[in-house]
Amino acid sequence: MKILTSHNPAPVLIAIFAALLIIFNSQASFAQTPKNKTNTKTTVKKAAVKKPVENKAAENKAVENKATDSKAMDKTLHVISDQMIAQKDASMVEFIGNVKATREDAIILADSIKVFIHPAGTQKEGKNDLQKIIATGNVEYTAGERKAFADKAVYTTEDEILVLTGKAPRLVTGTSHVTGKKITLFRNEDRAMVESDGKTRVQAIFNPEDQKKEKPQNKEESQKKEPVKQAENADQKKGVDQ
Repeated sequence: MKILTSHNPAPVLIAIFAALLIIFNSQASFAQTPKNKTNTKTTVKKAAVKKPVENKAAENKAVENKATDSKAMDKTLHVISDQMIAQKDASMVEFIGNVKATREDAIILADSIKVFIHPAGTQKEGKNDLQKIIATGNVEYTAGERKAFADKAVYTTEDEILVLTGKAPRLVTGTSHVTGKKITLFRNEDRAMVESDGKTRVQAIFNPEDQKKEKPQNKEESQKKEPVKQAENADQKKGVDQ
């Protein structure tokens, strides 16, 4: 077996140095490479989903409609009588005998009362189904301290107007009263109009005491005035002691 030898060692040293350099670079590359590539997780942020903006106008309208419906419920008509006559698909119901109709703070007593209702689909939005009330025979109307007597009364709900007619319709407030041929009560305006027919003139008797009745103070106003009243009483007492 022959061993090859070289008299010039330079090529051998160069080869050894190149091999060492290759090994060093391989180790450095291995150290920079992540050990567990399979465990690497990628986090993806979900875009925030914006909620739709509420329509304020629609919301306000819904609140108004609810309030309107509640107000209409407060104006429900309650009728008591001896007899009732109604026909299918008819827009009028008649009550006969000792009739009492109540709506809000108003009460109507009569021998007969006819209640007219708006046909389906004809009433205005937000309005009550009740259209008109006609009372005949010994009509007596009461609202608060105000009373009225007539042979006939016609009440329309849209304009809140009550018209009293007959031989001598009479409007009474306390001890004051007025008579004529036609009396019109404007409930929304809190006023009355009395008319004659040319033959029978309007007659009225007014008692000033009926106008002097003071309305009761509310609780808030009474609380505001109480400290002032107490201070005045204390000053008066102090002056008497001196």
